Amino acid sequence: MEKIINQFKIENPRENLLISVALLTCLGLLMVYTSSSIPAYQKFGDSLLFFKKQCLVSIIGAGLVWFILWLPFRWLQASTLPLLVCSVILLGAIFIPSLQHKANGAARWIQVYGLTFQPAELAKLALIMFFARNLGRKNFQVHSFWRGIAPNLIVFFVFATLLMLQPDFGSTTVLFVLTFTMLFTAGLPTKFIIGAIFLGTAGLSAAIYQAPYRMKRLVTFLDPWAQASEGGFQIIQSYLGFQSGGLLGLGLGESRQKLYFLPEAHTDFILSVIGEELGLIGVLLIVAIFAYITVLGFQITAKQEDSYRKFLGFGLTCLIAMQACLNIGVAMGVLPTKGMPLPFVSSGSSSLIIFLVVTAILAKLGESMTET
Repeated sequence: MEKIINQFKIENPRENLLISVALLTCLGLLMVYTSSSIPAYQKFGDSLLFFKKQCLVSIIGAGLVWFILWLPFRWLQASTLPLLVCSVILLGAIFIPSLQHKANGAARWIQVYGLTFQPAELAKLALIMFFARNLGRKNFQVHSFWRGIAPNLIVFFVFATLLMLQPDFGSTTVLFVLTFTMLFTAGLPTKFIIGAIFLGTAGLSAAIYQAPYRMKRLVTFLDPWAQASEGGFQIIQSYLGFQSGGLLGLGLGESRQKLYFLPEAHTDFILSVIGEELGLIGVLLIVAIFAYITVLGFQITAKQEDSYRKFLGFGLTCLIAMQACLNIGVAMGVLPTKGMPLPFVSSGSSSLIIFLVVTAILAKLGESMTET
């Protein structure tokens, strides 16, 4: 992997990373406005409601990026355990009735004074930082289950249990893949890899089987047209958006599917609006930027000399690439429908702030490359 990434030889990866993310965020602001203005006016009497909220969060996120770039790196490393504990507390706080905020039948948000936050997004960052610290230790024993693997799995299972109680199957899946990927990168023995695949498959199957709505989503994914007016409605509307957009799109603001045909148009299915208004060219641009960010992240990671920094950069880059792939796959019908925002682009305060923080930490890792 390191040899392949180094062949690209991209100059100034840190600066290019920040520029690419800023471009995606600005494009996201534009698409949030065009995809949410009419529904926002109809429901709240303010066509700019979601756009103004996304702008405010972007400014806050930019401030956090500046703060993290200014912060000494050792302070970031020292924040790993406090962040982990804070994530567990926040995930538990969701079940306090006075703080709990429900949407679409799930309790995944904390609401305080009208402000909502989704702790699952913070948990992704906290888990990666914990794994990087633990796997990066000189005395880490990857071949020992109880001394090496078990502590990481315990943390994962704590997060997974709290997430599944909400329920949040999508975030649990992301955390499982991150856990497996980082342990695999650390040199997980073959017998543990086979065991992880078996347990992961068994757990996934059990979670789907015990929840009829998940089974229904899977069946709908295989043939959405069989339930065109129910479970398959959303993905079919997404298909129609991509189809009507063609190569060049209908033009900015001209999407028809966002007019109450496509649910969650400004969040989980914002790529469908991009495809309809900006066409295949717009979708390919989004995919290309994410691919470029992924290459930059891996290039920054490959240049790190410290094991902790390598694991941290790898995990953060995988998180961006993985969530982008999941959202794009769902919007295009390649994966079963699951609520998962497109990083930097979809409307959503928690997701945008956490992914801007992820970018800042990656850029912080890239400082060592500019200093040499």
